[in-house]
Amino acid sequence: MVMAASDAIRNLGGYRAQLRRQDVSGVALLSKDAARRTFAGPYDLVLALAPVRERCVIDARPPGRTLPVGGTGPVVARCARDAATAGRLLVRGLTSQVEGPPKNPSGTAPAGRSWILALWRDAPDAGAGGAVSHVAGILGGFRQLGWRVALVTNGSPPEPLRAAVDVVEMAAPLPRGSRFTRESAWVAANDEMCRTALDVARRMPPAFVYERNAFLTRAGADVSRRLGTPFVLEWNASAVWEHRHWYRQSPAKKFFAALGERYERYTTRSADVVAAVSRGAATMATDVGADPASIAVVANAVDAADVPEPAPKDPRPGALLGWAGSFGHWHGVEAAIECLCHLPRDVELVMVGDGERREACEQMAARLGLGGRITWTGSLPRAEALRVLSGCDVLLSPHVWKGDGAFFGSPTKVFEYMALGRPIVASRLEQIGEILVDAVTAMLTQPGDPKSLAAGVTRALELPDRGAAMGLEARRQALAEHTWDKRAAQILSKLSLPSLPAPRPVLERG
Repeated sequence: MVMAASDAIRNLGGYRAQLRRQDVSGVALLSKDAARRTFAGPYDLVLALAPVRERCVIDARPPGRTLPVGGTGPVVARCARDAATAGRLLVRGLTSQVEGPPKNPSGTAPAGRSWILALWRDAPDAGAGGAVSHVAGILGGFRQLGWRVALVTNGSPPEPLRAAVDVVEMAAPLPRGSRFTRESAWVAANDEMCRTALDVARRMPPAFVYERNAFLTRAGADVSRRLGTPFVLEWNASAVWEHRHWYRQSPAKKFFAALGERYERYTTRSADVVAAVSRGAATMATDVGADPASIAVVANAVDAADVPEPAPKDPRPGALLGWAGSFGHWHGVEAAIECLCHLPRDVELVMVGDGERREACEQMAARLGLGGRITWTGSLPRAEALRVLSGCDVLLSPHVWKGDGAFFGSPTKVFEYMALGRPIVASRLEQIGEILVDAVTAMLTQPGDPKSLAAGVTRALELPDRGAAMGLEARRQALAEHTWDKRAAQILSKLSLPSLPAPRPVLERG
């Protein structure tokens, strides 16, 4: 039997009953890095309370090892101590003064330095997707412009990110008590990230500090103040807003939101440049305290070297539509599925990606009688995903927005679609409708409307060339205007920093 540990915590009684019912004799918790796992105490308690003969933690890090858990009594006592430690940590964060050393008043980078110090606490948990593409893309863009990048993370980063930088340094694992909850681990990680980053800076003095905004993070602001160097904050949205609107709420979550507000206000006010991905995101930044003069709208982009060149497509009956994403509420998956009801039966759809709502989407497709017309690939390596999408006749970006205020996203896949050179049918939604031009680089449709989406597909396929020229124009614009080195140049320009001569080959990587 396989189940999520979080489900066992939420329904401990049901979990224990299920183990008895299925006569399970042993329980093992699989952890990709046991020394860094959050909810260390609660998960150990779930194991200790299991009505089984054997229980352990399996650490998946090479070479891998099995860790004993212990009896119920010792685990309960250890959890009580860990909970007290985490509680003190969080209360101190909420009540202590949120400030750092005096900010460098000039906001200018020290001369003669060629290093950038980047921090991303959540890199180990990012896996694949838009966040990794964004951070790896922008850091890779700096390197294309002659800079060298040292990255500090809270664990082993995904390979695309590791490959985009020169040096990787991982902060030391946190004590168990600090990892009692995810939020206590995030607060505690700030000090460890800061210590590691300052050590890196002593060896490779940076011209500026770069950090991706995240919930309860302040390490980048602290480091830049202590070094007296400019601070660039990558801003995709208010992490506090996301915490309140996208995750399950409870009294504890409200407490964490109050702490998050303090940290986010400090971080945005410390930034010399807030690189917001869209105008909507920029508005969120000013709302939480960023200086409007510090904000630059730096949209997502594409690494053209990773995208296969479009190959001529042989005429064939019907069409294959392509969609990629993580099945988020704003990705318009339902519209992509339902649009098939308004298209001929020889039009099919391939859905690339995975997410917690995928199963519900598959059930929806079955209810509509569309199961045989949809291929679900699951998560694929990026190169394989791009290869699948490049074989499609039309690519769909049916984003929808039902949240407060304007849509603040900058979908990475829109720029990747453009570079693939295939016809695009997309929602006329904020930045998507600004980047894409109707009937020139895409067919734009009404967000959330399956009939409008189907009509856009029909318009593209009824063109004499089935939208080929439109796709090639989108590719031309992507390669000319929407590459990561150009986005990196925007940030350097805001800091009044130049591109540098190409660096010598890099031999070191942490």
